[in-house]
Amino acid sequence: MFVIMLWLFIVCFVQPSTSEIRYTETRQSFYQIAGIFENNTLTQRLAFNESIRYANLGKAELQSMSDAQGGKVCSNTTMQPIAIFGPQNSVTDNIIRDQCYVSNIPHIQANLQLADPDMELNPVEATDEESTEDQGLKFKKISINFYPPAEDILYAYAMLLKYYKWKNFAVLYEDDLGLLRIQKILSEYTEDYPLTIRRLDPNADNHNIFKDLKKFNEYRVIIDCDVDRVVQYLTEAREVNMVNHYEHYILITMDASVVAEELRQFQSNITWLSITEYDKLQNSQHFLTPRVGRWTSETSVVYPPVTDIKTSALLMDDIANHVLKALQKVEMVESIENRTMSDICGPESEPWEFGALLQDEILKTKTTGVTGNIEFNELGQRVNYTLYVNEIYVSTLDTIGTWDSTARGEIIEDRPESENYDKKKNVKHFYIISKKAKPYFYDKIKCAEDDPDCVEEKADENYEGFSVDLVKEIFDTLRKHNFNFTYSFLPKTYTDYGKYRPEEKKWDGLIGDLLDKSADLAVCDLTITEERKKVVDFSVPFMSLGISILYIKEKEVEPAMFSFLNPYTFDVWIHTATAFCVVSIILFVCSRISPADWENPQPCDKDPEELENIWNFKNCTWLAMGSIMCQGCDILPKAIGTRWVCSMWWFFAVIVCQTYIAQLSASMTEALENEPITKVEDLSTQTKVLYGAIDGGSTLGFFKNSKDKMFNKMYENMVQNSAVLVKTNKEGVKRVIKGNGKYAFFMESTSIEYELKRNCDLKKVGEELDSKDYGIAMPANSPFRKYINRAILELKEFMVLDKIKRKWWEEKNVIQPCEVEEDKNDVEGDLEMKNLKGAFVVLIVGLAISMVITAFEFMNEVRNIVVREQVSHKEVFIKELKSSLNFFQLQKPVIRNPSRAPSVASSGSEKKNNRNNAIENLLEFEKVQQ
Repeated sequence: MFVIMLWLFIVCFVQPSTSEIRYTETRQSFYQIAGIFENNTLTQRLAFNESIRYANLGKAELQSMSDAQGGKVCSNTTMQPIAIFGPQNSVTDNIIRDQCYVSNIPHIQANLQLADPDMELNPVEATDEESTEDQGLKFKKISINFYPPAEDILYAYAMLLKYYKWKNFAVLYEDDLGLLRIQKILSEYTEDYPLTIRRLDPNADNHNIFKDLKKFNEYRVIIDCDVDRVVQYLTEAREVNMVNHYEHYILITMDASVVAEELRQFQSNITWLSITEYDKLQNSQHFLTPRVGRWTSETSVVYPPVTDIKTSALLMDDIANHVLKALQKVEMVESIENRTMSDICGPESEPWEFGALLQDEILKTKTTGVTGNIEFNELGQRVNYTLYVNEIYVSTLDTIGTWDSTARGEIIEDRPESENYDKKKNVKHFYIISKKAKPYFYDKIKCAEDDPDCVEEKADENYEGFSVDLVKEIFDTLRKHNFNFTYSFLPKTYTDYGKYRPEEKKWDGLIGDLLDKSADLAVCDLTITEERKKVVDFSVPFMSLGISILYIKEKEVEPAMFSFLNPYTFDVWIHTATAFCVVSIILFVCSRISPADWENPQPCDKDPEELENIWNFKNCTWLAMGSIMCQGCDILPKAIGTRWVCSMWWFFAVIVCQTYIAQLSASMTEALENEPITKVEDLSTQTKVLYGAIDGGSTLGFFKNSKDKMFNKMYENMVQNSAVLVKTNKEGVKRVIKGNGKYAFFMESTSIEYELKRNCDLKKVGEELDSKDYGIAMPANSPFRKYINRAILELKEFMVLDKIKRKWWEEKNVIQPCEVEEDKNDVEGDLEMKNLKGAFVVLIVGLAISMVITAFEFMNEVRNIVVREQVSHKEVFIKELKSSLNFFQLQKPVIRNPSRAPSVASSGSEKKNNRNNAIENLLEFEKVQQ
């Protein structure tokens, strides 16, 4: 250790005056201040030397001696200091403080010291005998520390974590004191977040530590170490790709400014606190600039920047100025130049009578130095000061905020408002990755030279699609705001968006490359999920969507013309027709045999010579037909046998008719029953139609993480039958088409909209199952996220995103626009003309046959009249046709041939008259009987 004794030189001017004589009395006072330093603190010792000498305002006498043991300072009997500074070692520091208390000499410190839990919080005061009787002051057993209290600094670091909203982060430290400081910070911040804690070895290789941080995706790191080893550790981190735009380091040291220029070369994000303002120290006009050259070497002629000097050395100038000001105040009250003791720790020495007075003045004095406002409380702790938040953002160093020790609140943000602030950070080339899938990103289609209608995309030389246009618009927008960002698409082909591999403990696909820092942005149909947000950052959404079902349209099959025959098979129809014929024949035979069916044709003739039977074969078939048609008949049998035949036939007809109606109803609604799904619930309750999604995609994750039991069951079904899972949307669409109604695919609604515009055989089934968004992914803690967000929000505001989507969904590559004609009068379950077309055909054919039969009967009657009356065919045909078609006439004349013999005519008339006379006689007879 070095023990330095410095003489303070005080010059006093006395200027009494009279009316005639003026004179000036000058008195010089010399005082000793001892400094105790470690062997490796040359800069601090030289700064103390130069600062005390400079503060004397005159030529001072300097005496110094070295002592390997700081505790042996008492062996120097020539030392009579008014104050002692140091040492930095906590053990010897306590020894010196105790001796200063015995000798009533103020003890001064300038280093970061954690509170000793074994020490009393309140200083022990001297007894009345040890106090200064004249002043009534008591000397306090304290150290006056010009360095801010460790508790305050660590609390400020806790507020810094709160300002950055850190949750998951790693902690690196290199000694036990560093671990104590970290514990203090975390206790002030929170205990809820998981931490990764590792110990650094300054004499060993630490690459594995940073590899582990990279493996666990720890991109926010706190490092507690000596400032001389900060660059060493960050260099090791950079060698494993853990120092770039996306990592953020917080340094638990107040001296990081001395290596600030080296830290800027890492092109990362680094933050630390300091009690000095970096910009002021960097100013070439700073008042310490011409002096710090003597702080680095006793023979130095080089003037280093003030930013290269540690805080402990800068405090030497504040100590000298503050003690000098306090000493001047004491000199105005008492002359303390003459000491009353021979040494500071002799066995018979007495406490210095002015020690309490000087100590009290040092505590009460307020000064302003290179470290800002200097003020103390009664415990000798520095108060009412400001800590500055220094941030290296990629390569730009700025003071972005402050922390006030008096308020002990949160960090007060105070970022530069200069227009050039962002311009200093705008140089960056972005490597962009994407997953090939139409319409988002695919290989550019070159136009043929002989195709004048082809319009080639110009957004990128090799690729085209929605994502390509989106990236172009984002970077064009940023250029308008003076960001000179450039970009290029990496040609790597991706099959997965990215999922976590537990066996490998890493992500693959797009997310994996972002975590490896192989790319800066992932732009495609990448869904923002909670699982992905834990490892990467996402921009604000550029598209909203939901999960829906892609399914094939049911191809409507035209029913057969005679589909009404479908309820029965051909065999049933043949057997039914055969039964009809057999029953008609049996009824005819039975009615001919049965006597009851033979009737008297003349009811008035009680003893008829002939009986009449109306059941000819025609009437039998008519009865059978009316029965099976459920229409009945105007004639019925009377015999028991024939009635039994009819009863059995009616029973058979009821069964056949009713089963036909029921089967026909089922046949008509068969098309409705064949439509298997109209919503997701239909899929979950059936087994005929398989359903799937992209393996490892967010859609499958929705079913996995859903709290709905139905969705969980569907997820289990898909996982158990892995054949239903596909790698891409394109593969899923192909399976839906080839499945022909046996496969349904869960897909994002925006992708379904795109497919429906280009394939009229597909349809969207049901409502959207959820609501989610697409976003641009980037490595965690990306400093460019806010710029990307700003550009996307601006594109949304000016409807540019809608224009891009309309271009790629509705205008580009539309092969066959689908025109769907909807029947507004269509009611579920109704039957259309195509279902009853066969019945109409049968009716028309039957009517045509009836017309043919009627025409045959008409022509046969014409022939009979021609034969009977011996007239021409033409005359009969015309007269009969006119009479038949005269719908207003209910009677028609009988055609007679006037040239025929009267006998023939009269014989017929006579017979008719005789019959009429017989009827009239019968009626008269009945009247007489009554």
